[in-house]
Amino acid sequence: MNRDTLAAREPLLLGAPAPVLAGGGAALALVLAAAAALLGRRELAAPGLEIVALVVLAVAGVAAVLLASPFRAPFTAGAHAAVLGLVLLAVVLDAAAQDGRNAVVADDWGPMVLPVFLLVLATLRPPREVLLGGVLAAAASSAAVAALSPEPLRGVAAVLTGVLPPAIAATALGATTLRALRRGGARAVTRSDAASVQEEAVARLEAEAIPLLAAVEDAGTITAAQAERARAIAAGLRAALVADLARGWLADAGFRVDDPDGYAERMTAAQRTALRTTVASLPLADFERPGLASVRGQDRDAVLELALPVAARPRRTRVAPLVPLLRSAFARADVRIGDEQVSVRVELTVPR
Repeated sequence: MNRDTLAAREPLLLGAPAPVLAGGGAALALVLAAAAALLGRRELAAPGLEIVALVVLAVAGVAAVLLASPFRAPFTAGAHAAVLGLVLLAVVLDAAAQDGRNAVVADDWGPMVLPVFLLVLATLRPPREVLLGGVLAAAASSAAVAALSPEPLRGVAAVLTGVLPPAIAATALGATTLRALRRGGARAVTRSDAASVQEEAVARLEAEAIPLLAAVEDAGTITAAQAERARAIAAGLRAALVADLARGWLADAGFRVDDPDGYAERMTAAQRTALRTTVASLPLADFERPGLASVRGQDRDAVLELALPVAARPRRTRVAPLVPLLRSAFARADVRIGDEQVSVRVELTVPR
């Protein structure tokens, strides 16, 4: 199963970090639940139990916000299960609070809040896992409604139609957006590398080859010296192109590189993209020469450290979304913020 997530691919999804989106979703769900409980208060057999249900729902929202924090990243399958489990517990308590008196099942807030949380979780977990969670949530809440509602068939129908379609939609949205982000990242890396080589080749042609060709055209003939000069230019251009391609992507990005064993060149596309995104998101002192990249390792395991001088100390909220991005691509990742420098340290395992 692909473990890629929207929060890892795009830390500032919709322009806000994951905890902000989670908090907004949780607040919306709580408002919907409170409004539904207030409007349907005549159907409550146990108002105290309904209050407990709302409290549990609020706890689920707080848990989603805290567990979605970039400094606790990644948002694990256990965190997914915990948040969804709390929401389901709140839904069951709501059904129990209306035991025997729930005459209008369409106004229950369970089918309202579950889709909201599923949409939040769709940004934090892989699409297939979100779909599985939605199916399990629909089954569990349907069982609770069937056991406690005076009209079980209508209750189950209301839950299934209210939960399953949003779960499928959230899964489809997450999967489609992830595919678009992957394709866009791959194209950007390819274009960047190709442009560097092409620009170098064009510069050399303009400086050396074109004047020589113009002289030959004016004279109408080519001398032995000019032929030798043409061969030298061709050999130099070929050597420059090979050297440019072989010098490494970190050096091409402007880094001073200390990587005697060549670990950086064996990094995956996802790892390179994560580092490029991190570097591009910081207020660097010099974007042309971002800093020092040092790599040390043994066998297939290595540690890469980036020392990035910055023009100003970046805000914690600006750096926080980058942490889950790095942790999605590397075994371990750490970002330290200083007044003059940001240090990035990642651990990686390269293929043989």
